[in-house]
Amino acid sequence: MKKRAFVPNTPHHVYFISSDGSVLFYRVSDRLSFYTTLSVLAKRYKVTVTGVAIMFTHVHLMVQAADLAQFRQFMSCLLQAFSRILRQDRGLTGPVFRSPFGSAPQVSSKRQRSSLIYLLNNPVEKHLCNKAVQDRWNFLAYYDNPHPFSKQLVKRNVSEHLRDACSLVEAEARAGRFLRPALLRHLLRNLVREEQEQLTDHIIWQYRFIDFESAIALFGGYDRLLRTTEETNGQEFGVGETGDSGSDTAYLEMAGMAARAGLFENWALLHLDPDQQQAWFRKFRTHTHATDWQIRKFLGIRER
Repeated sequence: MKKRAFVPNTPHHVYFISSDGSVLFYRVSDRLSFYTTLSVLAKRYKVTVTGVAIMFTHVHLMVQAADLAQFRQFMSCLLQAFSRILRQDRGLTGPVFRSPFGSAPQVSSKRQRSSLIYLLNNPVEKHLCNKAVQDRWNFLAYYDNPHPFSKQLVKRNVSEHLRDACSLVEAEARAGRFLRPALLRHLLRNLVREEQEQLTDHIIWQYRFIDFESAIALFGGYDRLLRTTEETNGQEFGVGETGDSGSDTAYLEMAGMAARAGLFENWALLHLDPDQQQAWFRKFRTHTHATDWQIRKFLGIRER
């Protein structure tokens, strides 16, 4: 096995993908569960994270650790912990993530800037937004704003369900416990859409851990960082990213159809028999812009 390149106290671009390239993050609850797990473990292992991008099939991170042992412990715990979460939640077996994960030290300031821009612009490249700051799941909009995608939350003016959900989230964050998908689905299910957006922003803010200041310092200010994301795509250096080069909006289309059909209830989507899979394959091919490859990855159909 090739020896992993590592430089102490230096940002490393980290990339990991599902074991077979299938979709990892179908719903908001999946992404929030991963985010809170990442937050808890980054603090526990005392690593610095300056960039995060949660995509449908993979994740990009910018991670800095004092030594290789700390880096390996953090990454091993993160991938093992979230693998257990997904297997338990979805009733699945087998590996969740492809091994080994990719990582590459970004030693020069130029490479650090370029890699971070590449990370932040992943949603733009996948046609999920026009500007990096418009995407919730690279967290750029949360630098100095606790509610960039929702109305400001004032507890005395919200429903009892939302108030109770916020209190639970705050208690779990203080205790250093991540939030499991089933709990998140329960909290979100009792809320109207506007409140769901408020709670999502609240969770992200309560578990905030990304070192934006170090990231912004590379560019000489937040506004300059934003401008740079709009002027260049950045570059990936040595993490071995693979996957589909098409638009991820197809996954949004398929997720909407699956939700309306009740396929996310008890994760029926991932437990279809072959005939049901083929029936849905034809429906997605007819009613969405998804490629055959994307449909297989959404349905969890393994390559033969």
